[in-house]
Order: sequence, then structure tokens, then C-alpha cells
Amino acid sequence: MSDNQSFSELNATAQEKAITDFVPFYVSLLNNEELDVMASFDFNHVIADINRTIMDVSNQVPAEICAFSAKFNHEDYKTLLSQLPQTFFANGNPTTDWREWYVAETTKLDPFATL
Repeated sequence: MSDNQSFSELNATAQEKAITDFVPFYVSLLNNEELDVMASFDFNHVIADINRTIMDVSNQVPAEICAFSAKFNHEDYKTLLSQLPQTFFANGNPTTDWREWYVAETTKLDPFATL
């Protein structure tokens, strides 16, 4: 299994896995108001649409929120993941755990950050 593939280089099955695995992480960032790093890579301004969808269904249980957002905002997640400097294994798993990646990216933006 090769690693260090960008999201765009993954096949469709691996992209689906990457999105499904990413959405709960993203929702947790939104819930904790920690989207600063994500916003720095949101060149196509898809975060606002994703957040609106999540807020619209916020009365659901977390698994339902994630499933609905992954489906409804599928293209937005594809766009966002294509812009993030994260690499993946061929199966769609990130080569760096999302939380570790986020801390590293935060440190790049603000070396004094304390995530």
C-alpha cells in the first residue's frame, strides 16, 4: 500500500473512506470552535456551507450529524480535503492522525499555540 498520496490521487473508494473518517474530526473541531487552521486552507469557501448543514441538524445524535453532513456536503468535503496538506495511504487512511496533523498545522501558523 503506497502512502503520501494527496486526497485527489486517491481512488473513489479511498476518497469515500477519507471523507467518512474526516467528518467526525471536523465536527469536533466545529463544536470546540477550533476551525482556524481549516479556514486557512479553505480557498473555495466551503466551510460556511458545511457548518450551516451541521448546525441545521445539530439536534441529532453525533453519528447522524456526521452521516448527514458527509452525504449532503460530499462535494464540499472533497474540495476541502483536496486543499489540505495532509497525505493518505492508498486505502484512504491519513498518514498522520488528524489530531496530530491539526496540532502540527496550528504550530506552523502560531508557534506559541497550546492545543
